[in-house]
Amino acid sequence: PIALHLVRQRLRNSKNLSISHAIDQLDDTSSDLFSYLAQEVLAQQPRDIQEFLRTTAILRQMTAATSNCLLESFDSDRILHYLLENDLFVVDLGAGYIRYHHLFRQLLLNQLSTEEVAAFHRRAADCYLPLGEEEEAIYHLLSSEEFERAASILDKLGRSLVRSGRLENLSGWIGALPPDVLEEHPPLLGYLGDIARLKSRFTEALGWYEQAHERSMMKGDVPGVGQALRGQARVYLDTLDAGKAEQLLREALSLSEGQDDRQNRARILELMAENLINRGQIEEAEKYQLQARELREEGPAEAELPVRLLLRTGRLEKARKILESRAEEERYKPVRQPRAHRETPLLLSLVLAFQGDQEGAFYWAKDGTKRGELLESQFITAVGHMRQGHAWLLNKDDAGYANAVSCFQEAITISERIKVPRLKAEANWGLCQVYGLQGDLESARLAANEGIEIAKAAGDAWLEADIRLAMGAVCTVAERYPDATLWLEDASKAFRECSDFHGETAARLWQCLVWYAIEDNARMARDVEDLLRLIKDNNYYHMFLNKTLLGPIDPRDLVPLLLYARDGNHQASVASNLLRKLGLSDLQFHPGYQLRIQLIGQFRLWRGNQETSADDWRRKKARQLMLFLLLSRPNIVERDQITEILWPELGPEEAQRDFKIAMSALYSVLEPARKRNAPSAYITRDGSRYGWRREADYWLDVEEFETLVQLGDNLFEATPHEAIPHYQRALKLYRGDLLQEHLYEEWTSEERERLLTRYLRTAERVAHTLLEGDKLNEAVDVCQDLLSHDPCWESAYRLMMLAYIKSGQPTQALRVYHNCENKLREELSVEPSPATKQIFHSVLILEKGG
Repeated sequence: PIALHLVRQRLRNSKNLSISHAIDQLDDTSSDLFSYLAQEVLAQQPRDIQEFLRTTAILRQMTAATSNCLLESFDSDRILHYLLENDLFVVDLGAGYIRYHHLFRQLLLNQLSTEEVAAFHRRAADCYLPLGEEEEAIYHLLSSEEFERAASILDKLGRSLVRSGRLENLSGWIGALPPDVLEEHPPLLGYLGDIARLKSRFTEALGWYEQAHERSMMKGDVPGVGQALRGQARVYLDTLDAGKAEQLLREALSLSEGQDDRQNRARILELMAENLINRGQIEEAEKYQLQARELREEGPAEAELPVRLLLRTGRLEKARKILESRAEEERYKPVRQPRAHRETPLLLSLVLAFQGDQEGAFYWAKDGTKRGELLESQFITAVGHMRQGHAWLLNKDDAGYANAVSCFQEAITISERIKVPRLKAEANWGLCQVYGLQGDLESARLAANEGIEIAKAAGDAWLEADIRLAMGAVCTVAERYPDATLWLEDASKAFRECSDFHGETAARLWQCLVWYAIEDNARMARDVEDLLRLIKDNNYYHMFLNKTLLGPIDPRDLVPLLLYARDGNHQASVASNLLRKLGLSDLQFHPGYQLRIQLIGQFRLWRGNQETSADDWRRKKARQLMLFLLLSRPNIVERDQITEILWPELGPEEAQRDFKIAMSALYSVLEPARKRNAPSAYITRDGSRYGWRREADYWLDVEEFETLVQLGDNLFEATPHEAIPHYQRALKLYRGDLLQEHLYEEWTSEERERLLTRYLRTAERVAHTLLEGDKLNEAVDVCQDLLSHDPCWESAYRLMMLAYIKSGQPTQALRVYHNCENKLREELSVEPSPATKQIFHSVLILEKGG
């Protein structure tokens, strides 16, 4: 009662009149417990009366209800059940654990002295330790300032916390220890080094490891010294500074001799193996890895080191399968500890970039970047940006190059921020390719030289070889063949020393392109034989089939090599197999690129990635001649028939003269490097007859459009939903009527009308199917596109009206009808059909009903 009186007095004296008035609602018979709790509520200074009333009401209910329960029975199980059921005093944490409600707990704590609180924390720690719940014990020991006991437990527990990625917990606990206690526990200094290293704070990490090393030496703790040395070595391994890592690891290995710790010695051997991989000493690395496995009494494990070994020795398919399997496992069991450049998504991204899987490479690079950000590891984030850059490089176009530069520059910025220059080596590898493939050979050379210098200093022979290969490739593209030869020879030698068959194969491929360009048949015959044997033995077919990180801008650049090998019987079966995979089995001649031709809408022509300009077409008739032959395919047409159509105003002799001039100009546009009198890869001639080669390597939008429509037609009757994606891809190709610049040429009109009709019918089918599937907005969009090509296609108006009716927009449906009516009257002088009018009248009825 006295406490309650005091509460009332304090509340009445407060400036909050609402709270003062509310005190009158309190029950004078409330218990002392309620009075104390009310005082606690008052101390919290509730912001409004509703909050105060709600809290005090709960407290009163808790007191009264518990009193009733205690009067009924003193059975503890019943009391706990009652309290939990009514949410009073205690909170259920699940799994059989219960704690006090925070208000009640605070009340109890406030009744205790500082000494009593410390004693209870010590008793709690003593309860938890026999149960093996060290983390709970640590909390209570730190709360009772039992720092020495807490530090001793952390000595043993810290390693598992680091491995599980619980760095913040460990850092917080160690940070609560006084400096004098921390100095007496060198393992804790080493754990602080681990935390800093995994957060990419490498300078700080080295400082902690050095302190751990010094204190361990002073205490005569040999295992502690070894742990500190391994920590420092890991910093240099993470930053790929092989020279410094080797010295520390050898010292740690020497210390481990005579120690009864097989796992520790195995870890050192694995680190030494990884360091040797970075230096390109593959055979030595495998020996150390084998020793580590024997110590662990394990079979051939598929750990991080073996995957990097597979990657750097060119066993890409095996590495890919392991990494994909591991990525799936980590999706459900995430690894909490940062692993620097060893992260699964980052390794997988690089493998996929080598194989030319751009979509996969980009996906896993993004995933790795997000992981770096999540783990707050700037090192991982930087590597993620570089791997994104490699994925963008696979575009092999200006947009891809621009994005790649941004990624590589971001990685360099992070590298400078965290003071890890080693990261710049891989970034410069990427920049060398970007600049060189865009024609800036000097910038490419500067990037290559900087990357090689950093890689050499870090002892990374494999990356140095990759940079040399990149420089040889860009020199080949720039037709600087003597320079290219020197770079490629150095790269090939370095890859052989690193036992990287994939890199060696790529270097051999570029060397063959050089020999073919300078017509060095002797070296060409020798190297193309070796190249295709390496391709077959190692399953490197992707080098000819995809745009790859180490390959040319356009894989079609390599087709002449395959023709040379097939026709010269140099691994002819491998060459023929690759030509079959490319769909070029019947090919006899090839210029080293695929023609891409756009006839629907505006005419455009690309030789590989290079689009022809108006200046390339010196004669208008040359372009008309090409278009005529394309539209006449697969027929071969007599020259006289061609001249009658394209030169109707000229006599026979003048027409034949102009035909020869136009044909010569056409050859120059399609195949600028074609030798005089050599057969054309695109135009066939049989006496006086000419035509487009059936087996020529070209892509034509008209053929693609018709193929997609036919695929849709084949599926539509049985599975309409599977047909729609094919139809939609076809509709995207229809950018306008065929050869819009030649609308008045009679020889184009028949094909134009045929394609337009096929487009209109396909678009109508797509719109109708979308409407039936209630994809109303998409159906309207298709109808609008259709009407832009034929404003009098009446069924499109009907479908739009029905879509608006289904979506509850009758006014829009009426507008569509009036548009239809106006267009038909203006263009054809006719009225809408009865079917269209019937929909119109149904809308009117709907409007009136509304």
